[in-house]
Amino acid sequence: MIRSQIGSPDAVEQQTEDARIAHELRGLSARELLTRMELSLEELRRRGIVRSRNAPLADVSERLVWIARGGTLEPQSMKSHDVTTEAGQKIQVKARIMKTPSGMFSQFRSFGFDTAVFLVFAPVTVDLLFARELTAGEVTSAGARSEWVNATTLTGAKVLTRGADVTDEMREAYRLLDTDPGAGS
Repeated sequence: MIRSQIGSPDAVEQQTEDARIAHELRGLSARELLTRMELSLEELRRRGIVRSRNAPLADVSERLVWIARGGTLEPQSMKSHDVTTEAGQKIQVKARIMKTPSGMFSQFRSFGFDTAVFLVFAPVTVDLLFARELTAGEVTSAGARSEWVNATTLTGAKVLTRGADVTDEMREAYRLLDTDPGAGS
């Protein structure tokens, strides 16, 4: 959360509401929790915020980059990149919820992109903690390569010290997520 928002009346009200919901969820059975998760996913799909029934963080993150940069949100079958800007820049998007920067992002198996945008979200609140944009060259040089799985991986700590900081740009896109005119399309 941005420092100026901590302790604000809106932030306190949101924390109170989050605590109420968390308390309510503790009383539900596993099946009831799964039902609510499915209903939430279906509503996110109806709004066009997510495109699959998978965990929504990847879809949401791809949409944030698309809102911020414009262009085309590529079909899910596109393996090399997620967004192509109007200028033709190919962007791969990686996102994780991390308690500490030591967490790993999903693996890179292809490098048919120009840059990769990495987004790190806080547990529980899903606040965007930081976002960094690295070139494909920075990803390959900073990543750990495993020939056994034919992939390159990076930790949040490695990403945090490289590339360009795009946190403010992605936070603004996050703020616009529910008001995006392309949502639901």
